[in-house]
Amino acid sequence: MVAELAGPPDEGIQGQQKNVPKSKVRVPVLDGIRGFAALAVLLTHVTYAGGVMDVGDHKGWPVFNWLSVGLTVSLAPFFLLSGLLLYRPFVRATFSGGQRPALKPFFVRRLLRILPAYWTVTLAALLLINLETIDSLWDVLRPILLLQWFVDTQNAMIPGLEITWSVDAELTFYLLLPVAAWLINKYARRVSDPAQQLRRILWSLSPIVVLGLAWEVYVHLPFMGPYPVQMFWPPGFLGLMAIGMMFAALSAYHEATGREPAIYRLAAKWPLSWWVAAFGVYILNCVKPFSVAGDGDYPPLSQALMDQVLFLLFAVLLTVPLFAPDARSRFIEAMLGNRPMRFLGRISFGIYLWHFPAMYFAFGMGNLFGSPPQPMFMVIGTIGFWQLIAEVLAITIILSTLSFYLIERPAARLGDRFLRSGVPTATL
Repeated sequence: MVAELAGPPDEGIQGQQKNVPKSKVRVPVLDGIRGFAALAVLLTHVTYAGGVMDVGDHKGWPVFNWLSVGLTVSLAPFFLLSGLLLYRPFVRATFSGGQRPALKPFFVRRLLRILPAYWTVTLAALLLINLETIDSLWDVLRPILLLQWFVDTQNAMIPGLEITWSVDAELTFYLLLPVAAWLINKYARRVSDPAQQLRRILWSLSPIVVLGLAWEVYVHLPFMGPYPVQMFWPPGFLGLMAIGMMFAALSAYHEATGREPAIYRLAAKWPLSWWVAAFGVYILNCVKPFSVAGDGDYPPLSQALMDQVLFLLFAVLLTVPLFAPDARSRFIEAMLGNRPMRFLGRISFGIYLWHFPAMYFAFGMGNLFGSPPQPMFMVIGTIGFWQLIAEVLAITIILSTLSFYLIERPAARLGDRFLRSGVPTATL
């Protein structure tokens, strides 16, 4: 994911501040939603490891087990925001007829935003948790090159790096986005009417949304077995990014023509009602109507398909009031625009990457503690939830803050100097 955990510039969203370069503009609520969602992802995994969920023969806490299982929707908004924010410059050029974004700055900034932090976490996990299990140079190169999810899939789950499948999904999106944008631009520009161009863009992106549902069917085929590594491959998550790209097209269309899409008018009229509906989707995800409420195990196909739909709905309902041009809600701004939540949003990529190593540290597993790491499902409930959440939060926030100031921001500034563009990539 990363979703957009890596936080690209929020330029052009909910208007632009006067006399401020576009790349410097950050929308407070978009920082806040990153922080909120990153904490929700952390809480999902800590409730799993802390024995709150039902997992296998382990029975968790009544009521809280299904409330925690419902949090699995929390990663979806990151993927949608990736599509929205990264596709905007490309689709804006389609409607304006202007020059498309240069690819060299795009790739340099995105890779420098993702890889230095990822490599730091990877080296920490290998040296502090997995050192005694490393038998060859390949065991090191696999995660460094982001290949662990595609080769030797029997050993894809490297302790401390379980969450890094989303980095693969994000980098795949970076590679595909310029190609997709070029093809969609050629198709859309065959007509001159902006409304027709918009329809062509939306229709071009629709099959990618369907791909996520088709991929769920594939990974649930009988010969795949439970928890196949392919469930973490990019096709299952590109649909969320495609939804974000659709909203980028709607925003660019509004900017070019002054015609506000109906969905944005609805968000502006009742912004908080969208969050109420998002909460309803979360509750439905808690209930798991085609599975068992509170169960954190691998879902059957019917529930997996419903999960895909719920993830899409939750991401849309939660985020549209944040970037719809005229949507304003004091409650949403108070929840997401405050300083602590905005800070958590700035370090959200670190929170996402570091919380799994932090759980291994809290459990005292790995060569740093003189014991081999165990799969997380083997130690469920051996530490009480409240102790575990306190330790994991403290470790994660400290490491994420250090990562942001010592690695992520300096790497972004290095990209500045390399590109000599004068555009501060620290805002990415």
